[in-house]
Amino acid sequence: MYSVTILVLLSLATLSSSQATGLRGRAIVFFAQRNISGPFLVSGVLDFEQDFFNLRVSSHALFKYAHKILINGSLRLMPGPHGFHVHERGDIGNGCSDAAAHYNPLGRVHGGPGEQFPTVRHVGDLGNIVTPATGVTMINQTYRGLGLSGPFSILGRTIVVHENVDDLGRGRSPLSNTTGNAGGRVACGIIGRVVRP
Repeated sequence: MYSVTILVLLSLATLSSSQATGLRGRAIVFFAQRNISGPFLVSGVLDFEQDFFNLRVSSHALFKYAHKILINGSLRLMPGPHGFHVHERGDIGNGCSDAAAHYNPLGRVHGGPGEQFPTVRHVGDLGNIVTPATGVTMINQTYRGLGLSGPFSILGRTIVVHENVDDLGRGRSPLSNTTGNAGGRVACGIIGRVVRP
C-alpha cells in the first residue's frame, strides 16, 4: 500500500525547471504491476509542453481555441506498435487498470489523433507509438485538442501504453469504438505539473 502511495506522490510532486513560455508537465512511466507490495520498475519519462492552435467550430463556442501538446521523452518497451492514450483517472494501481477508460469528456467514439477535433474522437486518443528492436521508444510528437489547462486538461490524469497496436476505431472488433482494440496495459504514469520558480 505504501509503495503505490509513495509512487503517486512522487509522480505528482512539483518539479522545478527553467522559465519557459508554455505550461509544462511530466509523467514518470512505470511498467504495469498488480503486486503493489513489490518494487515498481520505470519504463521512462515523458515531458509535456502546452501551446495553442486556432480551432474554428462554428456550432461550439466553447472551442474558440484549443490547446496542443508536445510530448517528448523515451520509454523502454517490447518491440512493435503500442496504443498510446490519456486515461481519465490519475491512478496507476491494479496493473494500470485503475486509470479507468480513455479520457473522453465529450462522449465521442474512439479515433486517432489525426481525426477532426472535437467532433470525432476521444480527447485522450493519441494513436500509436512504435518501439524498434532496441526496445527504446523515442517520442517527439505534437497532439492537438488536449492541454495542461483549460477544459481538456490532462494534468492529474494517466498516460497509458497498451500491449498492441491501436486500430484507431477502424477495426471490426467490438472494442474498436471504445479502445481501438489495443489490448492490455503495459505501462502508465500520472501526468504532474512542472512548476517553474
